[in-house]
Amino acid sequence: MNKAVLMTKSGRLFNRDLLGALLAQGCSVAMVADEPGEAEAYGQELPEPCRERFFPIEGVSADEAGIRDAVDRAALRMGGLHVLIHGLQARDEEAAFVAAPAEFGIATAAELRSRFLYSRAAAAHMAREKAGHILFLLLADSLYYAGYPASPVMNHGSLAMMRSLAKELSPFRIAVNAVTYGYYADAGEQGDRKELKQQLEIHTLKPYLPEPRELAEASLSWLLQAPERLVSGQNIHIGAGMDTGI
Repeated sequence: MNKAVLMTKSGRLFNRDLLGALLAQGCSVAMVADEPGEAEAYGQELPEPCRERFFPIEGVSADEAGIRDAVDRAALRMGGLHVLIHGLQARDEEAAFVAAPAEFGIATAAELRSRFLYSRAAAAHMAREKAGHILFLLLADSLYYAGYPASPVMNHGSLAMMRSLAKELSPFRIAVNAVTYGYYADAGEQGDRKELKQQLEIHTLKPYLPEPRELAEASLSWLLQAPERLVSGQNIHIGAGMDTGI
């Protein structure tokens, strides 16, 4: 399936797994690199056949003109744009707010504005073809009680934006949805799995602990097969039996 996909976050959690899965499915993927040299490191980790379909976008300024230029560059290099994915941003908002309330507010507003500008620039390309999909990746708020990073302000701001965009873009046959991931086990971040399972029993008994890769691949299966004209404005939960409720 040769879809042209733009991802706006290059962080490790979920985003890298989703990048690899998209490329393995035959998609072309442009990714906005957050740090200099990050894209080159990503490319070196990819299998040789996938590298020619990976298009890093670097040096993007945060203003409207810079974001529009980044989206235009991605569409030009891939020969079109079918999907925009706002990558997951795992941030401990409670700690950020306690440390610096004013900076937390400014950073959150800037991130939401960036998501809106990327969505608007991508929609301009998709509207010409009367087809496209914009997707927000989120991490469930309730995982806060099991020690996971929680971003309720960003989550609900993104969901409100998603629902608004879904209504505005429906005449152009552009779907806008969110995917909320539930609990996961990351060997690089989580400690004892038995203790983690005990914490997660508030959600479900004997929880299965999927790795981020499994959740990313599950969301990809839905993303690539969802009927864009019929499913929009929805928050799809992928969480191995837990009720995310956001």
